[in-house]
Formats: sequence, C-alpha cells, structure tokens
Amino acid sequence: MEAGRLWLLEWSKMMQLKKGDEIRVIAPSRSLDVTNYKREYTRAQKRLESLGYIVTFGKSIEAVLHFGTATKEDRANDFNDAYRDKNVKLVMALSGGWSANEILPLIDWEAVVANPIPLIGFSDITVLINALYVKAGVSCFLGPNFSTIGRMPEWRYTLRAFNAAMQAVPTLLQKSDRWAEYGQRRYKTTAWKTFTIGEVEALALGGNLGTFYLLQGTPYQPCFKEPFIFLLEDDDEAGEYTAREVSRRFESLLQLPGFRQNLKGLVIGRFQKGSAVKPRDIESILQSKNLGQIPIVYNVDFGHTLPMVTIPIGKKIILKAKKDTVTIII
Repeated sequence: MEAGRLWLLEWSKMMQLKKGDEIRVIAPSRSLDVTNYKREYTRAQKRLESLGYIVTFGKSIEAVLHFGTATKEDRANDFNDAYRDKNVKLVMALSGGWSANEILPLIDWEAVVANPIPLIGFSDITVLINALYVKAGVSCFLGPNFSTIGRMPEWRYTLRAFNAAMQAVPTLLQKSDRWAEYGQRRYKTTAWKTFTIGEVEALALGGNLGTFYLLQGTPYQPCFKEPFIFLLEDDDEAGEYTAREVSRRFESLLQLPGFRQNLKGLVIGRFQKGSAVKPRDIESILQSKNLGQIPIVYNVDFGHTLPMVTIPIGKKIILKAKKDTVTIII
C-alpha cells in the first residue's frame, strides 16, 4: 500500500496561532519532573519559541500531592487561569498521566465559553479535549503534549505537523519515514492501512481508548447523536493483553446509545511494541465488531509512539480510505 496522506486545510471556526501568541502549559495529569525530564522540557520550550510563540506555565506544574500530580484544586486553578487569560491563545498539556478527569467538575465552563481557545494533548488529556467540545463547543486538538515536543525521535515531523495545524496552512503530510518509541530504536514506517474502503465527512471524536472509556455515564461524554469518525489509540500498559482490552473497551463504547448507529468512520493509531498488537489482531477485532461498510484505517501516525500528527477533535474531517491510499482532510 502507498503512504497514507493527511491534508491540513484551512481551519474553520478554530483560532489560528501567530508569531508572538502565547501558549500556556499546564499539568492536568502529571506534574513537571525537573530531575528526570529537565532536558526534554527545555528542548520543548526552545522548539516552540523557535516558531515564534511565547511559552508560559501554570503556577502549580511542579507541585505534587500523590501519583505525580498536584491537588485537583491546584490543577483546576491552572486550567481556569489559562481560560480566563485573554492573552493565552492555546493551552497545552505538559504530559499525560492518570487523573485529568479529576478536574472536570472543577472547570469554570463559563470562562471556557467566554474564551473558547483550543487545548492540545493526548493520552490522559483525551478526557479534557472531548469534554471541552461537549460542555462548551470548543474544538481542540489530539496532538503532542509539551513533553512530546521535546522528545528526540523524529521530532521535526511532529513539530511541522503541529505548526501547520496551528497556523491553518494548507499542508500535505505523508506518513512518517521512520517511527520510534520514547528513547528506543527507530523502525521503518509501513503504510497507513485500509481495512474497509469508503469515504465520509463527519465530526471527529476520540483519542486514547482507555481514557475515553472513563467518560462513560458522565456529563462530559459525547452524546453520539450525529455522524462521527472515531479516532482510537491505546497504550501498552496491559502488555500482552492489550488487544483483549482494546476489544472489550471498544465493544463497551459500541453498546452506548447512538455510538454504533452514528459511527461512520474509524481511524486507528499505531500501537507500541510492548502491546504485542499485530495487524492480524487489529483486523480480527474489527471483523468481530461487524461495523459494516464504514471506512476504517489503521497504523496512522498518532498514539504512544513518535512521531505524531495533529488532528482536531470536535470538528468535521473527511476520511477517504481506498485500497492503496488513505487520505484524511481536516
């Protein structure tokens, strides 16, 4: 199969970043660890500043209560401060983690509605980028965390994709040439794969499957009342049982009201080596779900590997899955 393609067209109803705009880094999941990742954070700041952006930080990003995070009150205060500050044009999560959903009840939603700037991040940040769309109609980005920007493997691809999205510059991105896990060896990138051919334009939702799963039954869960394309990736914390976890978590979503009926496309990210998820596992899971003739693609450049594309959540995108080509217009 040929390389997958991702068209970045002009953003509609999304704020564009310009040189001199402020990016506020907050830590809704894991706090800044100046001992282990100081070099990584320094690189991230320099790389963002090299694009002309101003990088500022939340007051509590170094505070730790337990599990590597500050109190939920401190984390929520940093979140709310960012949305109350009219100088801030993009909010970026420092890192992923395990407890971003703790701040959801403490968010000042009126402030978000009054200043509807996007949030960018992935992994644990999935709960926030989807909740912002549900509660305030804010389109956010499934893309790199601040720490990701500072990683070394294939960082130019990640930074270019991020910057193109932020500036709304029409850009054609092809699959990466090489990919890696954090600090690990590089691998040749195989093509983005088509499981089911088709074409659809619909709202984009999703992110990390295990984290999106946490929204079930809460006021922050999307209602699935309109056609949507689901973006799915997962980490390797379940080890050799990752494929089984993906299958049953995805099945749980399919049983939610409106999910199966309005699911019109599926885009699956790349899995880590430690997950032991092979293409045959992905195809077996998909075959078992009887999803019909909706376009489905996998092995796309996002998830817990590097590099990664930046894709909007809460905005319509176009997915074109052909036998030998994958095109996503966002």
